[in-house]
Amino acid sequence: MHVRCLDAVILNMLKEVEGERTASSVFHLLKGKKSAQTIQDAHLYKLAKWFQTAPFLKVDTFDRLIQQLLETGCVKGERQRLFVTDKGIDKMAGVFQHTGYFPFLSGWKLAGTAPIFFSRLQLIVQVVSHLAYSDRTYYPITRDERVQHWVKQFIKENPFEKRALADQLNRELSHVLEQQPEQPDCLLLRFSGHGQTGRTAWQTAEMLNMETTEYWFRFLHSLHAVVQMAKKDDGQLPLLSRLLNGITVSVPLTESARKTADYLHKGMTIEQIASVRRLKQATIEDHVVELALNDPLFSIRPFVDEQKEAAVIKAGGTSTARQLKPLKDQLPDHSYFQIRLVLAKESRD
Repeated sequence: MHVRCLDAVILNMLKEVEGERTASSVFHLLKGKKSAQTIQDAHLYKLAKWFQTAPFLKVDTFDRLIQQLLETGCVKGERQRLFVTDKGIDKMAGVFQHTGYFPFLSGWKLAGTAPIFFSRLQLIVQVVSHLAYSDRTYYPITRDERVQHWVKQFIKENPFEKRALADQLNRELSHVLEQQPEQPDCLLLRFSGHGQTGRTAWQTAEMLNMETTEYWFRFLHSLHAVVQMAKKDDGQLPLLSRLLNGITVSVPLTESARKTADYLHKGMTIEQIASVRRLKQATIEDHVVELALNDPLFSIRPFVDEQKEAAVIKAGGTSTARQLKPLKDQLPDHSYFQIRLVLAKESRD
């Protein structure tokens, strides 16, 4: 069996969950399902980098890939409990030896930011290129009206004159492309400009003679690296850093968890929030766990005292398992919610 990059990613994720989660949980992570369970899995199993990195994946395709991994002996067990075999580990290692482990990939933190950043960047490169040649006869590379409107405002409010704008953009792109971890063509071939049409992801993969999912993860890795450079801008990237305006959030949360956070800041209890929002108490508890996972400033102290927190850490330290029931059996005075909160805090990136 020829192991594709996506297969290696799936094997890596299955290896991390070690039979404690189903194959479906891996699918939901790759798709970017914003449920409390998926978000918690992403952090507890150190899989947040892969969150929403395969939005194109269909459930029947995923099922077929799992079946192939079973048939070729790369995994064993049943869908509820799959384990990666030595053969699977070797296959996975072979792929990652070729591609690297994508250290700059940051799916959970950048899944909502990177696609909009890239759409803005593609359109700005196209517009600036045509402005430099005084050519207005082109079709915008994106039909997204919000992106088009944002770029119009960007050009209008930009202090550079046309030629200087093109030069500055070229300098910034050259700077980030020299530093990003993949070959520059992973990004460059996707841009349209005067006399050049940008390629789709699959066309680019073909041009670079890459297996399609390998190209996809290399492209995402490049893009995430560029976004992180733009976020850290020290004055060298005035244009690229502005592309992030309005699309970055300091703490990535689901909208529902954000509303719960607002109520908590007002001093309301979980029971009161559940009543006001007409939601189950368990749902509000899920939101609190999400806050503990994602916000380094969020304190779990109103819900778990120091002694109970220390007891969970001590009990969890004797086992590699992140399943809740073995911990609950050891800690009968703790609620599942309290155990989850401590684990969430401990697993923050």
